[in-house]
Amino acid sequence: MYPTQQHTRRLGDWVSLLSETQLPRMPNHSLDYDLAPRDLATQVYGDPALVLNVIRALNAIAPRHFEGGIHSMEDAILLRGSGGLEKIRNAMPDAQAQLSAANYRGYLFTCERAIHAACQARRWAWLLADLLPNEVFTAAMLRHTAELVMWVHDHGAVMRTIHEMAPEPAYAAEAEYVTLGFSLGELNQALARNWKLPGLVAESSDSFATDMGSPRSWAVGLAYRLAALARQGWEHPEMGPLLEALGELLEFDEAATREEIVRGAHDAAELLPWKPVTFAPLLNTDPDTESTDEAANPYLSHGEAKGGVCLAPRPRVFTRIRKELEQRNYERAAEQSRLRSTNPRACDVIVNLVLSGLYDGLALSRVLYAELHPDGETLRARFALGAAGDPQFHRFRVDIARPSLIQELMAKPAAVWLTPRRYERIRGRAPVALHNIAAERSFFIASLYVDSQPWGLFYADRRRVDNELDEATFKSFRQLCALGSLRLKEQVKARKCD
Repeated sequence: MYPTQQHTRRLGDWVSLLSETQLPRMPNHSLDYDLAPRDLATQVYGDPALVLNVIRALNAIAPRHFEGGIHSMEDAILLRGSGGLEKIRNAMPDAQAQLSAANYRGYLFTCERAIHAACQARRWAWLLADLLPNEVFTAAMLRHTAELVMWVHDHGAVMRTIHEMAPEPAYAAEAEYVTLGFSLGELNQALARNWKLPGLVAESSDSFATDMGSPRSWAVGLAYRLAALARQGWEHPEMGPLLEALGELLEFDEAATREEIVRGAHDAAELLPWKPVTFAPLLNTDPDTESTDEAANPYLSHGEAKGGVCLAPRPRVFTRIRKELEQRNYERAAEQSRLRSTNPRACDVIVNLVLSGLYDGLALSRVLYAELHPDGETLRARFALGAAGDPQFHRFRVDIARPSLIQELMAKPAAVWLTPRRYERIRGRAPVALHNIAAERSFFIASLYVDSQPWGLFYADRRRVDNELDEATFKSFRQLCALGSLRLKEQVKARKCD
């Protein structure tokens, strides 16, 4: 277990600190400025840092010319011309000259994942008849902005710390929190808003909201997740849920979904000036073929999650959040909510405060809030912490009109602790959505009532099955959920949750 570090900088402080960071250009990436704008844009897309720098530069002036800013390189070249593009690129330092050997390798792997995610998302946008597929491409690429910037800042100290704890990007959520006090997704969202990046970047970077808002942002989210998992290959246990979610989005069966992913990986390989590493297994039709990446690499593993970190309980944080709820002090929570949403509901602020208490205070590393829809029959995921990008959490839905364990739980205010042994006895009554996220773990679950009416449900567990739950944590979980219910009741009566 890694001890929690002191978080001396808040999210807003990091945004200010990183505002002047200059990303370097990728090696072996050249541009032919005499090409037609569309062909030149295709070349520009081969360097995520150049794409970011161009959009940042142009969106500072774009509102005078383009309502909503610049969303693609085609628009950027039409607005600025090849001469303006050349000026921006020439001002960028060379990555190999600017970065140490370790940082250079990590930076290039992030660039590669960004290109891979972008190519996948654009193909899916085409299949969904999106009118602006390159806008989706750009958003998927810039979903990696925070990670790219962190490889450059302070000689990559933050990224090295994160990867020493959890080398695989798909398992880095707890490591990011221990190191920064928030996730890279939250930082990406804040940077996107501050740097006037396309709105789809901020929307798809939301690490709290389970509802991505649109098929476009869900496609970006799935592409980001796929790029993080790709190195582990098809047999990784989390690849199945991702294939299922993507198949649902595209209305493909599993075989067709795999074929589409392979095509997207080939598209990405064509953009790279080197042989792919992070998504090589998706291109490899022979599972017995050895990886082409023979160099020692602390940032990649093969097939299994490598490393990992358990969150440490933080009693002071839990006590502070409990007192904020008791004293109806929502100022700090509202400020955090505004970083994620331009107009958060009062009820959302309270729910997010409870989730923060469970995650930050009790070290419950995967927490979910599902809200009961106005139909009174459908529980649907609304917020999550520690499970960003996990399709099982994003797609959590339960019909409580049907007999099940959740229906019984929602019949009255209640909190339950289910160990794997206890769960086995009631497995037949557990809805599929609950079974999918629990995955043989011990977990807490509580129904949320407001003024004698069912309102929602809290679920919490710990990602690592060897990080066991205990009676004291369950009592604190139940206390915080009950206190949140009381405060929500007040907001509903004041009509602040509409």
